[in-house]
Amino acid sequence: MPRTPRHLPQGYSFHITFRCNSREFLIAKGLRRDVLLSVLAKAQIKVPHKLYGVCLMANHLHLLIKPDDATQLPRLMHWISWYSAMALNRLSGRCGHFWETRYYATAIAPKDHRRVLNTLRYIHANPMAAGIRKGFYDPYSNYGHYSRLECDGISEWHPSFLQMAPTLKGCSKRYQNFCTKYRHHAKGAPKCHWGSRMLKRLVETSRSNRSKSKRISPGQQQLPFAFDCRLNQIPDDWQRIAVRFRKANGIRDGDKEGCIW
Repeated sequence: MPRTPRHLPQGYSFHITFRCNSREFLIAKGLRRDVLLSVLAKAQIKVPHKLYGVCLMANHLHLLIKPDDATQLPRLMHWISWYSAMALNRLSGRCGHFWETRYYATAIAPKDHRRVLNTLRYIHANPMAAGIRKGFYDPYSNYGHYSRLECDGISEWHPSFLQMAPTLKGCSKRYQNFCTKYRHHAKGAPKCHWGSRMLKRLVETSRSNRSKSKRISPGQQQLPFAFDCRLNQIPDDWQRIAVRFRKANGIRDGDKEGCIW
């Protein structure tokens, strides 16, 4: 059965949701999220676009993107998913699918400022809604880019944000106040039937029986970077991109929001 064609109107922004395969927590480690930040930076050269919202969670990520040409969105997301999967598999010493088969993309009209701001707030509220943070600041979310008005090297301010007040400081204050009004609505518990429980046990058993020597595919395609997964390191230029982003958006001593852990 063919896939439903995506609605890709020109000039629209797109709320993108990417999930790890089987919703596993494959990007829980900070180093793996650093790789993702570097991939997002490189993607801006590969396919021209503007990145307005970013939030990297332990098993999924949220992006607010506006491609210069909306028809190039599938090409952009294909490159991000392929490049990041190859890099993260190499770093973690695994093989196979890293992301779910298809990403979610919701088009948002450029004049629908309220929906843009609601989407941005939803993206930035993810760490707090998951119980990881007490507030909105997180080193892998670009909320600090909007509240501190600092450049993180990857993201830009959305035009809807710039229309909130006559000055940048005013926009920042209004957006912070707007975010404080956010209320998280918990999702209902998923229904688990006997077949799902049995399948889950079978999958866990098969994973535990796999040999560790077979985790790295001998025919894996070569990439234009090389690092030893045993050293748990990434290239220096990738590290610089991640450090700049985390410094601009991470929690600081003067922030009221802290980490629960």
